[in-house]
Amino acid sequence: MKFKTNAKCGGCSSTILGAVRSKFPNQEWSLDLNSADKVLEMHGVDDDPQTAAQVVKTIEETGFKGSWLTQGENNL
Repeated sequence: MKFKTNAKCGGCSSTILGAVRSKFPNQEWSLDLNSADKVLEMHGVDDDPQTAAQVVKTIEETGFKGSWLTQGENNL
């Protein structure tokens, strides 16, 4: 699953990745600061609205903005 964030730097990335890795420790994560949407990706997981909502909430709890990029929006 992919998520749009407003991360701007390595510190932002570290904060977001730390939070999602803590909440979802068994998942592999990456955050691409070079993409226009600063895409956070949860690798190897099918789209699921409940999980997506939990991820967005976790991002927002760090003080950043996040939104789920649904299947049709994943063509980045």
